[in-house]
Amino acid sequence: MKNILTAFCLSALLGAPARAAFEDVDVGARATAMSGAYAAQSEGVSSIFYNPAGIIGMTRYEAALTQEKLYMGLTDGSSLSRGSLALGAPLLLRDSYWGNVAFSWDTLSLDSLYSESRMRLGYAYPLKENIWAGLAVARMGVTYGSDAYTAINPVLTGATGKSAIGLDLGIIYSLESVDLGLSIQNANEPDLGVKYPNKVDRKISLGLALKKESFTWDLDLAVAGKDLRLKTGAEIPLMSETFSSRVQARGGFSLGSRDYRAASAGFGYNGGTYRVDYSFIYPLSGISGTMGSHQLGLVVAWGEPRGPLADRKDKEEERKKDKKDEAGKGGPAVPAPPIIMPKTVPTKSDITTAARMQADARTTMRRGAYGEAASTLKKADELLMMTDPEVKDSLRKMAGVSMILPSAENQDERDDLIRKAINRYADQNTDAVLYITYARQKWPKDIAITRLYNVIAKEFPETASGMRILPDITIIDQLLQDALDFIRTGRYIQAISTLQRVLQLEPDNIPALIRMGSAYWAMDKKDVARKNWERVLELDPKNKEVLQFMKMN
Repeated sequence: MKNILTAFCLSALLGAPARAAFEDVDVGARATAMSGAYAAQSEGVSSIFYNPAGIIGMTRYEAALTQEKLYMGLTDGSSLSRGSLALGAPLLLRDSYWGNVAFSWDTLSLDSLYSESRMRLGYAYPLKENIWAGLAVARMGVTYGSDAYTAINPVLTGATGKSAIGLDLGIIYSLESVDLGLSIQNANEPDLGVKYPNKVDRKISLGLALKKESFTWDLDLAVAGKDLRLKTGAEIPLMSETFSSRVQARGGFSLGSRDYRAASAGFGYNGGTYRVDYSFIYPLSGISGTMGSHQLGLVVAWGEPRGPLADRKDKEEERKKDKKDEAGKGGPAVPAPPIIMPKTVPTKSDITTAARMQADARTTMRRGAYGEAASTLKKADELLMMTDPEVKDSLRKMAGVSMILPSAENQDERDDLIRKAINRYADQNTDAVLYITYARQKWPKDIAITRLYNVIAKEFPETASGMRILPDITIIDQLLQDALDFIRTGRYIQAISTLQRVLQLEPDNIPALIRMGSAYWAMDKKDVARKNWERVLELDPKNKEVLQFMKMN
């Protein structure tokens, strides 16, 4: 008799390649808080993760350590983590400067089921005073978890992982307050396929770093395979007079192909010989329902400054000191600026009242009273003299919805789905398309739902077009097929994410629960797999496939 596990988990893997990701996940808490726009940064040893030329910024021995929890709060209980360590220093031989060297190690892991690791050895040298070049050689590896059943998989039989050598190149052109960078990571596209070719995409990044005493602003354009991403981030000192610019606040935003969007924020404290950094990333598309990714980092520097950039940094400090001294001594009298009467602005009372109205409108919207929510937001907008973009955007959305459907407050399935779709539409969550598409297919003759679908699809055009709904195929059918394809190609995490979307729409969908169990079983998370199958038996006690498998295991 054919093995039930094969039917559930691994039969689809036969003849299919195992995949390695090495997706564009940023490393380093400072860089992450600035959305990973780091191709032109010459901060120090952490730059080896983005542009090997940037390690030229080290003037002393440096060590950097980070730890990150990705997508905290995933409903399936998965634990994704990332850690990194970097060491580096200027290289002096017989009192001659020979450039900067750095070593780094970073890893990404999903429990004990799958991990990626990368060790880099980097070198940077100033070709000219303001042109720096860098090179890094990386040993990249992937490791797959295994169990007694992987032996029947011809791809993973006798192989638990694969390693390859990658090559990173970089150059930075430094001006007085602007640095321009070019980074080429995985230049040789190393192959990490276990049985079939599976190359890591070459990533090319163009970066700009604008460095002022009062702020730093970075901008990167990155291309990896068919993916394009634009990243930007900034850093400003907080209460510089009190903390002598030791405390920095950071923020960033990135967007790209496949409807990718993410926001980041963080802060750091620079103690001179050490720096502590924290970053937070929240996905604005794709994975939803998480508490975001959190990263903590520590950078330590010691030893005497050395190398050509040590003098440059000393001169910068001297210029800052001279400016402060000049300001303290006073200069020529500067005429006071002319007094300009301020424009009429909302009072503090108006702002407080408007904020309360916003909260009330949000509560009203959640229960489905869209006409009432629009009316409240209109009053708040008038109090703020139509100057608040957030209120204006919320009013635009609720006004449009209320013209189609003033209320969806009933406790039936139709209104419940509409509320879920509109709530996510208001929150700029692309899952709004998923819910309204499902509602449209369940009630194809409902004119209000059709019109709401058009409004939401216009707000998220890429997500709507990506649904690829075929005639007579429901969104549930499509998601179940997509999940099955992911299982067959060994992409279990994608399969689980897809099946979670099915269960969002239909919590008792038996095929989804069965395939969810199959994906977890293949990942050796057997307790979670059994819970899904036990739920199937609660819904369908006579399900033969699940009963047979539960008996055997």
